[in-house]
Amino acid sequence: MRKLLSKKRVAAFISSFACLWASQCAAGNITSEPWDITADKISRYTKPENIVAEGNVVLRRTGDDGTKPLTIKADWMRYNVDDGLVYAKGHLSMRTAEQDVEAVEAVIDLSDETATLTDTTLFVPENNLHFSGREVEKTGPITYHFKDGDFTACKVEEGKAPPWQFHSGEAVVKLEKVVVLKHTVLRVKGMPVLYVPYMAVPANTKRKTGFLFPEISQSERSGTGLITPYFVDLSPSSDLTLYPGYLSERGMVAGAEFRHVTDFNSQETIAATYIHDKTEDTAADDFKSDDYLRTDQNRYWIRGKLDHDFGNDLLAKIDLDLASDRDFVEEFQRGVNGFDDSDRNFLRDYNRGLTEATIPYRPSQMQLAKSWSSSFLGGQMVGINDLTDVKDAPTQVNTLPQVLYSGVFELERMPLSLSWDSGYVHYWREEGVGEQRFDLHPQLTSTLPLGQYIEGTVTSGLRETAYRIDANGADAFDWDYDQEQNRTAWDLGANIATTVARDFDMHLGSISSFNHAIRPEIAYGYGTLDKEDELPDIDEVDLLAPENLITYSLNNYFRVAGSKDGKEYDRYLGYLKILQSYDIHEDRRDLTGPADEKQPFSDVTLQLNLYPLPRWQTRYETAYSVYGDGVTGHDLFTRYLSPRGDSASLDYRYTKGSEINQLNAEVITRLTDTWYLETDLKQSLDSNTITRASFGLTYHPQCWAIKFLAEKSSDDQRIAILFSLVGLGQSLGVGFSGDSAGSVDLDSGGGNDFIFDQ
Repeated sequence: MRKLLSKKRVAAFISSFACLWASQCAAGNITSEPWDITADKISRYTKPENIVAEGNVVLRRTGDDGTKPLTIKADWMRYNVDDGLVYAKGHLSMRTAEQDVEAVEAVIDLSDETATLTDTTLFVPENNLHFSGREVEKTGPITYHFKDGDFTACKVEEGKAPPWQFHSGEAVVKLEKVVVLKHTVLRVKGMPVLYVPYMAVPANTKRKTGFLFPEISQSERSGTGLITPYFVDLSPSSDLTLYPGYLSERGMVAGAEFRHVTDFNSQETIAATYIHDKTEDTAADDFKSDDYLRTDQNRYWIRGKLDHDFGNDLLAKIDLDLASDRDFVEEFQRGVNGFDDSDRNFLRDYNRGLTEATIPYRPSQMQLAKSWSSSFLGGQMVGINDLTDVKDAPTQVNTLPQVLYSGVFELERMPLSLSWDSGYVHYWREEGVGEQRFDLHPQLTSTLPLGQYIEGTVTSGLRETAYRIDANGADAFDWDYDQEQNRTAWDLGANIATTVARDFDMHLGSISSFNHAIRPEIAYGYGTLDKEDELPDIDEVDLLAPENLITYSLNNYFRVAGSKDGKEYDRYLGYLKILQSYDIHEDRRDLTGPADEKQPFSDVTLQLNLYPLPRWQTRYETAYSVYGDGVTGHDLFTRYLSPRGDSASLDYRYTKGSEINQLNAEVITRLTDTWYLETDLKQSLDSNTITRASFGLTYHPQCWAIKFLAEKSSDDQRIAILFSLVGLGQSLGVGFSGDSAGSVDLDSGGGNDFIFDQ
């Protein structure tokens, strides 16, 4: 440690000032690098050698020699030259850029910046942390040892209890590192609510290795549980979090999450959870009552995602999802190792989440893609983790691998363009029919010379598909047809359209004009194939069928323009589309009997997508049968997002002849500066039952928050009170569920953008 003021320097600095040869001076100001001292009166004593300053004493280290500036103020101060100690009292304060200390009195060793302080408060401006203690030892420039101390991130007002506060029998504060608290009681408005024997929290906003808040839980199925996350800062671009724990009714729990970021487009996350489960499903205690009786005791769930940009438009994406049993993901949905947090974090960081928790087929996949200005090459591998107790017959399809190559370019000196789609895929099953397939589909496209008011194109293509068919497993899956087959198909397509648009003057709010474009379009599709033998039916390429179809559509597009806040704008308002098809094959087929009836016309489909306001979207699609069946489906979705973050959404889906008749609604809004409301509802209209409903009300003042949450689902009812301590980067929660289970949760605070799908 650098010496701040040596005894030899003090002696030299004293002898250089004439006023100190007398026993006393009046108001004094003396300087010796790196220190400057001012006071109303400065005195010198000998035997032992002491300097005494009285009245408005300021001892300041200027920092001109490279040390950090430090200012010590007091009403009275004495420096003992022999032992290098400073005794100070009366309105004592010690201030640097990183810390602000106040005390009644202190003994300070300037040589190593240690001190013993009485009735002390410490303030860390970086993240508004407040510490206070009766007996405090300053053990280094930025480390403290408190006894019988208090700790909070709230603003401390004299005479008032802070909204929340940790009272600790012993605390070690290491600025820029962690605060270690022992025998700690959490107090809310002065009332004790929780005891924690040991905890460590970060002391600044930088990432540091150390323990995070533990997760303490109590539930009917798992019993009392404790998980103590430990965060490891590996480097500025990577970290590791460990989750050791124990559930009294289950056994040992272990988890880990590794994260690494290479650049803006390259990152990876992998997480794993393991539990040695002492319990098994029985007929009397069957999770979800689905007759799936789990007997495995070594249970795990591994999940992860990777995005990597190799540069030059070469991208790689990986998804990993492996579980020991189908109940694991649903049984452990909440908490630091749960499905909900993992899914939310993956959506946030990778723009794609996990497969729904209720689906027992967990896909893992890898993709590599390269794109050029006019072509694309991509490959993928997909493996299915089948968690069903009785394997399907045939079993799930694995893609090992699939390669796609497609592109388009213009033919010189000809009004034609050549495009192609080609691919190879190997579909493998453990039990059942698989295949290796090569598919090549080139097409020629030409514009039709129909004048300046009508536009059209015609496309023709030839498709050649080669198969090698594999039958795996039991005799029941023997293939009775040729293993090697070829299929040839020819297709023709054409479309004709025109566009008519007009601007209308409008005076509605800030809108001054309205643009309406009408685009009627007629399309024709024809396809034939020479398929005579049987083929597998794994994907849409295998299910290719003859086509002779005419489709009309009436498309309406809307835009608005105007001026708001002195700025002009022109924005997209939405579209309205009406379409229907006529199947010539259906019209020409032979009737199978007196009750048979030809139905060549498809349902009339209406599609509406509007943005009445820039942050308000409404999407609606419905279909109407022209053969007396009425409306065959509804799909309505509307959502509004306010500039301050409020949101409201409504989603209604109905399909005739199926079990889909569902209403979903959600509202998240700020009622006042401190009150927030969130509700959601999922209801099956067919059975008139609520599959899930929740209501949450949050009170969030400056440095803490409390949330009241009530949930009801088809198999559970839950009431929770969540209490968050703002400013620590962590949150603390207390919850109680309808199955007599409670929890204390102190946590650490999808979509699919894959390049192509299976």
